[in-house]
Amino acid sequence: MSVNEWKKSFIIMWCAQFIGMSAITGLISFLPLYVSHLGIAEESSVALWSGLLIGASSFAAAIANPYWGALADRKGRKPMTEKVLFMFGLIMIGMSFAANVYQLFALRIFQGLCGGFVAASTALVTSLTPKEKIPFMVGMFQTAMIAGGAVGPMIGGFIADSFGYRQPFIVFGLLCFVTLAVIHFAIQEVFQPAPQKEKTSIRKTFADLWSLADLKLMLVVQFLSQFAIQSIGPILPLYIQNLSANTANLASISGTIIAIGGVASAISSASMGQICNRFSYRQILITSALLGAISFIGQLAATDIVMLGFMRAINGFCIGAMIPSSNTIITFLIPESKRGAAFGATSSASLMGNVLGPLCAGLSAMVFGLQAIFWITAALFIVIMLLIFFKIRSNYEPEATTV
Repeated sequence: MSVNEWKKSFIIMWCAQFIGMSAITGLISFLPLYVSHLGIAEESSVALWSGLLIGASSFAAAIANPYWGALADRKGRKPMTEKVLFMFGLIMIGMSFAANVYQLFALRIFQGLCGGFVAASTALVTSLTPKEKIPFMVGMFQTAMIAGGAVGPMIGGFIADSFGYRQPFIVFGLLCFVTLAVIHFAIQEVFQPAPQKEKTSIRKTFADLWSLADLKLMLVVQFLSQFAIQSIGPILPLYIQNLSANTANLASISGTIIAIGGVASAISSASMGQICNRFSYRQILITSALLGAISFIGQLAATDIVMLGFMRAINGFCIGAMIPSSNTIITFLIPESKRGAAFGATSSASLMGNVLGPLCAGLSAMVFGLQAIFWITAALFIVIMLLIFFKIRSNYEPEATTV
């Protein structure tokens, strides 16, 4: 593939990833309010149901993603990405017609089982990128994910405040269809499946991946990172409600606070190509985990919305450095023919963090109160820092180990 062709494909996939992630994450800022709209009144029950709804989709996706990733290695990454977006669009629109939380819960589970968007799209874009450009690409592609995840909740909050809590689902469903159309008509994947005699079973593929010690460590890092990040989601609107006297535009304020962290993460991820030239992956991960822990304690100490937003920005900057660093290590560890399965596995680890983070946050809020969540997430970032400090080798050579 020529220089102009891979750059064009990357730009298109970046935009598609941005739109897709905006749609997928757009409900975070108003989900607790939508739960109340569906008839759940008590604050602790709203927090618990919000955690269950966020976690249900992630749990189902964590189970399904490795299979879809391995299937993408066999059938092609582009078709799998398109199928996921089509199902997401239908299900998202269906959520706007939910009559109660039980119907919404069922739709969230089904959405998760049709998952695999991140794994398939990441494997697709790495297959289109020259090897020497992969660290830059991973950072920039992570920027699209983070920026989309930041803008989505902000858009969702504004739509919910302006038109009601059901309308954002329709908008996001249509955005999924737009993303599908962009990928279908603009991306050309030259996919060559492995010869039949060279194919291994899906079980053997995952056994090979699991044999890599550094890959297992990156799975733990991604799990704990997502656990810490997502644990705040269900309680953030409620925390802001206690912190701010302005409750008229609560969904918009929550979406904006989430967006601040997302923008900071996007800036950090976009800078990873240069940062990795100056510091090792180990140094980046350790420093980011430590600052991440400090930022969560700072959010707990915040006395107003401005200070909370500032701490979220620091937290977002740290996350924006950690995730692409671990993904870059994974990319170099795994040959191209198995990257779909690898990113499916790492996506599952992240999604399990998405599951347990909100669920534990909802339960902890009921038992210990909202503030306990910030202490728990700070402690988890300290755990990440210690794991990397003691387990990962000092001078990491990405090309040294492959399956």
